Amino acid sequence: MPNIRDMPIKQKVTAIAMAVTAAALLLSGVGYVAADSILFRTSMERDISALAQIVADNSTAALAFLDPNAAMQTLASLKAREHLVAACLYRPAGNIFAQYVRPGGPTRCPAVGLRDETRFTGTDLRVQRPIVLANRRIGTLVLLYSQEEIAARIRLYGATVFGLLLLAGLVAYLLSARLSAVISRPVSQLAQATTSVSETGDYTIRAQRSSGDELGVLADGFNEMLARIERQDAELRNALLAEQVALEEARTARDSLATTLTSIGDAVISTDAKGRVVFANPVAQVLLRLPEAEIVGRDLGDVFRVVNEFTREPVDSPVDKVLREGQIVALANHSILIAGDGTEIPIDDSGAPIRGDDGSVQGTVLVFRDVTVRRRADETRRMLASLVESTEDAIVGSDLNGRINSWNRGAQRMYGYTAEEVVGKPLGILSSPDVVSESLLLLERVKEGESIVQYQTVRQTKQGKRLHVSLTVSPVYDALGRIIGGSAIARDITEQVRFAERLAQLNADLQRSNQRLARTNQDLERFAFIASHDLQEPLRMITAYSQLLIKSYPGEFPAEAKSFVGNIMDGTKRMSDLLTDLRAYTELQAPEDPPVEFVDLNTVVEAVLHDLQPSIAENRAVVTADSLPAIRVHRAHVNSLFQNLISNAIKYHGEDPPRIHISAQQSDGELRFIVTDNGMGIDPAYHRKIFEVFKRLHGKQIPGTGVGLAICQRVAERYGGRIWVESAAGQGATFLFTLPQAASRSVGGTA
Repeated sequence: MPNIRDMPIKQKVTAIAMAVTAAALLLSGVGYVAADSILFRTSMERDISALAQIVADNSTAALAFLDPNAAMQTLASLKAREHLVAACLYRPAGNIFAQYVRPGGPTRCPAVGLRDETRFTGTDLRVQRPIVLANRRIGTLVLLYSQEEIAARIRLYGATVFGLLLLAGLVAYLLSARLSAVISRPVSQLAQATTSVSETGDYTIRAQRSSGDELGVLADGFNEMLARIERQDAELRNALLAEQVALEEARTARDSLATTLTSIGDAVISTDAKGRVVFANPVAQVLLRLPEAEIVGRDLGDVFRVVNEFTREPVDSPVDKVLREGQIVALANHSILIAGDGTEIPIDDSGAPIRGDDGSVQGTVLVFRDVTVRRRADETRRMLASLVESTEDAIVGSDLNGRINSWNRGAQRMYGYTAEEVVGKPLGILSSPDVVSESLLLLERVKEGESIVQYQTVRQTKQGKRLHVSLTVSPVYDALGRIIGGSAIARDITEQVRFAERLAQLNADLQRSNQRLARTNQDLERFAFIASHDLQEPLRMITAYSQLLIKSYPGEFPAEAKSFVGNIMDGTKRMSDLLTDLRAYTELQAPEDPPVEFVDLNTVVEAVLHDLQPSIAENRAVVTADSLPAIRVHRAHVNSLFQNLISNAIKYHGEDPPRIHISAQQSDGELRFIVTDNGMGIDPAYHRKIFEVFKRLHGKQIPGTGVGLAICQRVAERYGGRIWVESAAGQGATFLFTLPQAASRSVGGTA
């Protein structure tokens, strides 16, 4: 592919137009697609988070009343969201309560995370929200939303941008190919004339003028130059002598002028009548990044290269125009000087002719300066003005007398006044009647140089509406650092104030409800304690008098009466055991100081096995345990937990003697304990019901109160853990529960 510098000018113009058009359209399209993707991703995250909160709130009743059908109906409403992958409701223990899975989606719900969050995974948006009732977490909602919707949107917008790029490129090519001839044809004609003059030395040849633009002017200048060369060729001898005299005079004048121009702050370059540099002051040398030796004597266009900042097209040298027109000229705006080392410097400049005694132009002087600092200041002022006008906050400026002197659109939207209505008026027109003097007091503080941040007060609109606003007031300084006024940024916080007041009222209501609930729980606990304590005495009396009746009158009661008395004693014993377990279950709910010592679970298991030794021996049970850790708990709690699990495993044995094993392992940042037996097993339909109070699967066939597993569940949950069972009928059972991971040592196993 040929270098673009060597292309014909027609192809060069077409190529440049195509490149600029393609680059602009491509950058615009990519930026648009990227911005839309980011905004849509943010919008989708906010939308799905709100949807998750709504579903969580609507599922409270279903979880509270353990109604999976109502929960499924709530989740089924999500099928309208095409890209929703799965919606799952979990109980506090982490087991699934209800779920909705999109057809073709995953076959099961994801595991519950350790914290509630909204985050993007590799392919999905995952939202986890708590389900809370009466300030207590009763479940968890997890939503999975596919990111395919984002990908589809990107593909659609990308295809649209690509299509527009192709269409715009085709139109640009057709237009540039046709219009480039307007520039290339006169240039080609001028090039042909130049070649002919160069090859033949015939200065009578003239270039054809085909337009009235710069190319036409260039053709006229070329023709005039040929005519001048022709004349000068005949007068060369006389001209050389006159030129030597003129150069000597110019050298003397230059030395005098150089002394003056060296000390000024602007860059100065002077040329002769042919555009060759004859002088460059030190400032010009610094801006051109060239020493004087590499500037003087060269054509100005070689050292003073200027392009348009936006089009990058070369800018006509002002010196050429001065020499041609004999008038003072200046560069257009947005001119960039390309220094000798490639540095780009924004400049403005002017050129003026140097005239002889006869008024003829003998050269030019070019004065230019670096305007980088000035442009940056202008850009900063424009940016600040744009920010002030575009912000939603009200920005109001005033003088030290409290008179409004600036008013942005945000202030007009907030207060209802136009700038014409308030500029020159006192700040007091914005104050509520009860705080009229407040603005002047704030202004007094500003006069002392104080900045006031987030000052909350009340303002009044043109229509008389009261607004709660947050003010940030700062002093305004002039160029000498003197305070000449104040600037106030006001943000409408009326809704936030109302929300805070409503939130405070709701918190007060909630606190009163919690107090009533606490009193109710205390009353219930007190009743359970008193009932279990006071009923024990009548039961002991019934048992004692029944035994006394049989012993006092031996032989006087038939066998059937003895059986009746035995039933009375069995009933009172079962009633006593039930009251004891009920009291233990109730005490677990009562508040208690946190444990301060580590409890070695190996010693706990040993103590439990010692207490259960008669039952173990009677059933020929074998109980083994791995090394268990020491954790920070109350000994009585874990003692009750292990005793209920081991005694149940012994009671509910199968045909073979009971074999029970206890182990522990670390899992997901917590300690998991496993109690496995070879007993009669539990049908999966009853896995959750067995943890309910007084729930028994075998009636009176096997003794028990139905409270033991409920106590185990309450112990696990008291320490932030959970308990569950894995079993099937006739295949033994494995009870698993978790406790805080606080292991400090390991002790040998127990058998």
